[in-house]
Amino acid sequence: MDALSDIIQLLRPQTVLLGKMAAWGRWGVRVPPQPGPTFYFVTRGRCWFRDHEGVLSELTEGDFMLSARPAADIFLSNPGAGVVLSDDAFKASHSVDGEIRVGQVDDGPATRIVGGLIVCDPANAELLVELMPRYIRLGASEAESGRLRDLITMIGAESEATRPGRDIVLSRLIEVLLIETLRREAGLALPHPGVLGGLADTRLARALAEIHADVGRRWTVEDLARRVGMSRAVFARRFSEAVGSAPVEYLLRWRMALAKDALLHGRGTLEEIALRIGYQSASAFSTAFSQRVGCPPSEYAAGRGARG
Repeated sequence: MDALSDIIQLLRPQTVLLGKMAAWGRWGVRVPPQPGPTFYFVTRGRCWFRDHEGVLSELTEGDFMLSARPAADIFLSNPGAGVVLSDDAFKASHSVDGEIRVGQVDDGPATRIVGGLIVCDPANAELLVELMPRYIRLGASEAESGRLRDLITMIGAESEATRPGRDIVLSRLIEVLLIETLRREAGLALPHPGVLGGLADTRLARALAEIHADVGRRWTVEDLARRVGMSRAVFARRFSEAVGSAPVEYLLRWRMALAKDALLHGRGTLEEIALRIGYQSASAFSTAFSQRVGCPPSEYAAGRGARG
């Protein structure tokens, strides 16, 4: 299994909380801050998206936007429009059949936007944010957007249904949505530093696959460089530049991600977890975990379990 699949499985995306908006005339809406990555899909009309730095992007029907850290996402009817709804006002605005409506129905053609919050397993939810650039935009004219548009349509239909197996179907659709979006990003010429950056390079992708296939192995930079046919110095530099961390640092971070997941979900004793991820004893694992996470494994498991 490849690194991206491993991470998506560990994240366990399970729920999309959908919202729909229709707007007419001159309008501006600031989306309330969200606790996790959020996607927006323009199903009709056109609008402008303004990011946290004030940069404007035009979105037209069929365009898709994935926002990794939604804190100040703004949608506008045109670049000069002001924000007329924000935060509590947005939540309290008039809703018809679950669709928030802005402006008057007879004031020109409607712009319609579907939005959703991607909720991941709490142990490692930050991994998804680290995977992504701040924003990913897919235009309707791009080949991949058709596949994503179909997925969004299915997610919307499934979320409104009450059929048996609804939650499982939603979870699977969200996994595919994430993978389709992220692997498209990994194929770009200048991908976001992180796992996507590593996957964009064939030899670095092989190194990541080696780490994920045998996380308990005592990997060294030399071992990995030899496996992918590169010199130690070149491999270390290219890995750090593309992935954003040194090879051994990435290995340690992935071990801790697996450990947090196992502790949160009660998968094994400390000794079993330690051996599974490459530590020779529970005490060695506990020391490493405390240094990197900030608390002992037992405290992490108890505290997270109580909140979960």
